[in-house]
Amino acid sequence: MIRIEADQMIDGLAESPRRPGRLLIQGERIAGLPGEHSEAGPAPSAPRDQVTLALPGCTVLAGLIDFHSHLGIDTRRARLGAQVGVPEPEYTAHGISRMQEDLRAGATTLRLCGDRHGIDLLLRRAVDEGRVVGPRLIAAGRAIRSPRCAGGAVASVLTDDPDEIDRAAAANLEDGADFIKVFVSDGVGDPAVEPTTCYYGEAHVAAAARRAHDAGRRVAAHLLGGPGVAAALGGGLDVIEHGWFLTDQDLDLVGRSGALLTLTTGVLCGPRGHAFERTPEAGPRLERLAGRALETARKVIARGLRYVVGTDALHGCLADELAWLVTLGETPMRAIRAATAWPARALGMEATLGTLAPGRIADVIAVEGDPLDDITAMGRVRLVVSRGRIAYLRPSEERQ
Repeated sequence: MIRIEADQMIDGLAESPRRPGRLLIQGERIAGLPGEHSEAGPAPSAPRDQVTLALPGCTVLAGLIDFHSHLGIDTRRARLGAQVGVPEPEYTAHGISRMQEDLRAGATTLRLCGDRHGIDLLLRRAVDEGRVVGPRLIAAGRAIRSPRCAGGAVASVLTDDPDEIDRAAAANLEDGADFIKVFVSDGVGDPAVEPTTCYYGEAHVAAAARRAHDAGRRVAAHLLGGPGVAAALGGGLDVIEHGWFLTDQDLDLVGRSGALLTLTTGVLCGPRGHAFERTPEAGPRLERLAGRALETARKVIARGLRYVVGTDALHGCLADELAWLVTLGETPMRAIRAATAWPARALGMEATLGTLAPGRIADVIAVEGDPLDDITAMGRVRLVVSRGRIAYLRPSEERQ
């Protein structure tokens, strides 16, 4: 049994933190909140094998959920095409290293939006079986895009044929994919292409959605904006990834549809995103696009639309996304929920993940400081517990 003692705990359920922050973990589950009454009854007396972790000055929270990432690329670096082009063994080794970096930064769950060579499914199985240390992986398998699309380096199914999209979605589901990922619009990397150029319409998205929905799964789309927004929602799209350039009319449609938005601010707006090379020629254009993306995110927050956050493979940097949310007008408590309780609900896992309560899976982190007072505290991770096991513990004398 593990007992955690900290200054406070943000459980994701109450509107204010619990002070002090105390938590008992037994096996893979949270056993109790010492000093608090719960439906599970009083906390058991301390067993002889109990390990107590005293973390003065720290806040305990649920493990973070990065709702959009990839293991085969690292967007802190450029040349994504070259990154996905390395031999499969190297690609897999990089993926293991990256997901472990995410885990040490507090992300106990990663939702992977497409990787080559099937490494997301391969590593998901390895983690689940305990053969590799890593966060819980939610995997899309092979991402699908048009061969005309200049973006989507991670995609491995290239087609404009709805029937082929249907077959690819079926194959992904047969392989065990948790959701289907398609690319509707282009990206921002090629200055010769308008980012909101869309290659898939309603029929393309519907082909994936029919298969996914029949299997109880969802469809997510890389979609920056443009005419593909209405078409994709009409085809049954469940999640819009990025949505950087959605117009007010697009946001109206999103609100009416109930679709979820995954905000991925840092990969385009910084400070650590370098997927798009800011050369003297490209810099001004990227700055303009970043400004538009920030304004869209500000509107999403102000309108109260359904959203969560992801890094888009800025490994170890999910805390940056929470800092962006607060900068754009969100409260620190809601920013934290955008990476804990809200994505757990979106994954249909709210009964086990995203909050701290007896019976929940023990995905727990502790950060130095009070993130409700200073959201950057989310980047000062002291402890990570994944499925009841200590995955990372930084000695108090070390500083990040």
